Amino acid sequence: MTRSLSFATFLLVGFQTVQAAYFTPTPRQAPDASGPQASGSAWEGYSEIPDLDGANRYMTWPLSRNATIPLYQTADLDNSTVTRAVIGVSGALRDCWQGWTDLNNALDTAAAAKSSVKPSKISVMSPCFFNTLDVDAGAVVEDQLVFNGTTWSSGHSNVLPDSISDFSAYDVLDELIAFYMDKDTFPNLEKLVIGGHSMGAQAVQRYAALRKSTKNDDRLRFWVANPGSLLWLVKDRPAEDDDCDGVDDYKYGLSAKFPAYATADFNDLGRDGIVERYFGRNVSYAWGLKDNGAGDKRCQAVTQGSTHLERGKNYVAMLEDMSNGSIPDAHTVDYVAGVSHQPSKMMNSTEGWTKVSLIISSFRIS
Repeated sequence: MTRSLSFATFLLVGFQTVQAAYFTPTPRQAPDASGPQASGSAWEGYSEIPDLDGANRYMTWPLSRNATIPLYQTADLDNSTVTRAVIGVSGALRDCWQGWTDLNNALDTAAAAKSSVKPSKISVMSPCFFNTLDVDAGAVVEDQLVFNGTTWSSGHSNVLPDSISDFSAYDVLDELIAFYMDKDTFPNLEKLVIGGHSMGAQAVQRYAALRKSTKNDDRLRFWVANPGSLLWLVKDRPAEDDDCDGVDDYKYGLSAKFPAYATADFNDLGRDGIVERYFGRNVSYAWGLKDNGAGDKRCQAVTQGSTHLERGKNYVAMLEDMSNGSIPDAHTVDYVAGVSHQPSKMMNSTEGWTKVSLIISSFRIS
């Protein structure tokens, strides 16, 4: 379906672009040529997304308010026997098909290494967050949520369809989590991990901080791998830049300019309340020790460090400074040797598949 933007939507898209300054994928972010291929590209828009062996492709997964989203989910499972679930958030390429494939391959790696891993008991889901390029290219169908650029990753609201407003990717994740946490649907689910690499990791880390508390938080885990930037928790930065405006505004900090998803919550809890809640969440970070790319080059990101890895190490140092010399008890950190900005290798590393497949009930590797 091809749709042109209304003038009101055009104004909204333009405002969000100026306000948040999000980037589009660059040629260095090449899709995995060995994996499943969609028609089109991240830069010109996707016209069709592929079928996958082992997964159901849902083009219109139902959400509230008559919204839908495309996603992939492991096929042919008995929900009553599922004990683990993984929701993978793809990066700037929006290649949810590759995200599902990478996670499923990591699961196979885990099953080969540990007899206790039973793929028949683990459900993998990968939602697709389309943007306006995919409308023009043809992949988007009626009532699917569409976002401007990469604003979905920071929880900003959709721009299409016109009949639905203030629906963010974080609202989508809330509903997908609720789906898995429903005891009537998955009576034996023990743990659910939300994981992402690169821009997907940016989304997961910020979502972990902004998600409202629910009774199911004890069953929820977050995996954050090689994010291009992070939601910083204090006002100071390791590489201060007096000429850079908005360093501590969201999405880089906690001072102001929150998306609609989090505005009321922040007004109620403030910075200290958001940080306290975040420290209580089960978050596992992972960085490849060869990930020395700059990633996000905006000045707000550069104040966190010059590379993905440096920003990660600086972030861990900040956590230690805030927590009496050690990271919060519910958080863990892994550094993966020999890996750069490579989602498949991060997920298939021992550190990756251990966290993603939830071999153990805590995030610590024994």
